[in-house]
Amino acid sequence: MTDLNRRNFAKQTATWGGAALTLLTFFNVPRVAWGAGPGNPLQAIKENPFLQREDLSDALKSLYMTYDSTSPYPHKFNDVISKGQLESLEFFISKGLVKEYAEHYVSTMGPVLQRVKQIVEKEGPDKGLWGMFEGTSCGYQLFERINVKPGERSFPCPYKPALENCKKWLPNRFTMEWQDVCSKWCTQTWTGFAQGMGIKIAIQPGEICTVKLA
Repeated sequence: MTDLNRRNFAKQTATWGGAALTLLTFFNVPRVAWGAGPGNPLQAIKENPFLQREDLSDALKSLYMTYDSTSPYPHKFNDVISKGQLESLEFFISKGLVKEYAEHYVSTMGPVLQRVKQIVEKEGPDKGLWGMFEGTSCGYQLFERINVKPGERSFPCPYKPALENCKKWLPNRFTMEWQDVCSKWCTQTWTGFAQGMGIKIAIQPGEICTVKLA
């Protein structure tokens, strides 16, 4: 089957139509979500909450429109959250309050961190990384892909391309540098999350960012 890339995405989805796009998502539902195991597969489909959602067609439409938008640059599904965080960070850096902002963000996550900490105490420190990244919608919506290894997570930095695109097409929108995002936001908040969950981590920022248990 031909790969779905930026070049042929719009052409192929227009040919397939909305029904085919729905089927594409339908057949890529993870097996665990289908109620894997013995039993009637049609019943499992009927009981699947994902397939019962009334807003599924709206979500698929949004997905299509996002990846079909290539002007002035190819857009990603995480554009809204990455740019929103960058705009907030730009404000607090400019006001000299970025440290306080990061600390406040971590403190607002306190109840969630405590719940994950309880899981960590029962199942081990890797659950802390799970709670920070692939185990939360904030993580898997922000990062295009998360490579999961025991005691380690790695993923492409979403902020670098977003910041570069904004600076290129809207030069006055941001004055901060990408390194500011790494050191003053990601490192600070992830370290705070780890402390709240009772684990220690080592962070290696970069275009591919890596977070490991220390």
